[in-house]
Amino acid sequence: MTKRCLSPLIKTILEIYNLKFREMVKNSCSLIFFLLFTFIGMSLLAQNNGENLFKATCAACHTIGKGRLVGPDLSMVYERADTEWIIHFVRSSQQMVKQGDSLAVALFHEYNQIPMPDNDLTDEQILGIIAYIRQTDLESSGEKVAQQEQVFSSDSTITTPLNAELANKGNELFYGYEKFKNGASSCIACHTIQNGSLLGGGKLSLNLTHSYSRLGEAGIKAILSNPPFPAMNTALKGKGLTEDEIQIITAMLQYVDQNNADNELLPSSGLAFAVLSFVLSMLILVNVYILYDNRKIPS
Repeated sequence: MTKRCLSPLIKTILEIYNLKFREMVKNSCSLIFFLLFTFIGMSLLAQNNGENLFKATCAACHTIGKGRLVGPDLSMVYERADTEWIIHFVRSSQQMVKQGDSLAVALFHEYNQIPMPDNDLTDEQILGIIAYIRQTDLESSGEKVAQQEQVFSSDSTITTPLNAELANKGNELFYGYEKFKNGASSCIACHTIQNGSLLGGGKLSLNLTHSYSRLGEAGIKAILSNPPFPAMNTALKGKGLTEDEIQIITAMLQYVDQNNADNELLPSSGLAFAVLSFVLSMLILVNVYILYDNRKIPS
């Protein structure tokens, strides 16, 4: 009797247990799938943010698996340096150079001592960029990367023949004789080149006479397309150069560079202005003397 009474009770308990267990498993599976999709979603979001940040901040000077531009190719950078070092370097490379970090100093000298602009990116943003670089590496085949590195080899600085016609158009844009299509300021406002012109140029930024040798065609085009330097980025915000204008300015810099290949940078424009100022001053003094000597003295 007791066994008969217990059997339905045990059966009921087992059914309830099985039901609860199934609900727990179901809920656990739901939780696992939720966490999995959340993780995937966050990873994709971080990758997308990293991609956008890379294109906005890094792409002007760096590639991923396509060879060096102004700065090094960032493919596999996460294996060449630890994450903490990368974060500090991205924030302020020059601070690390001043502190004597051996790798930072070596990179600075290897890439023509062109300072990498400081960035106020957060740790998460920099990690997102690293994640994007890692994902890009995974999607790229070794053979493709090797071929691209040959195309962008640092030894092949000159990739197009000299074009005097484009160089002349570049001079007109550089000195402001011809306006940029989108209203950008002329280059002479901040830069100077050594091409025999008496106009000289601005002193706010670098002398661009030998910029083609230092950066190459790809590097110059990358900077003009997406300026990495804060002042230049602000000046060209909403006033970006067209592809034709970038090609023209690049051709002009190539022409200037090749014509000054054996010459050191000289303060020719400053000297010319000094001589011209002296001549004009003398002419003014002579005229004043003549006028003063021939003045009418009232009787």
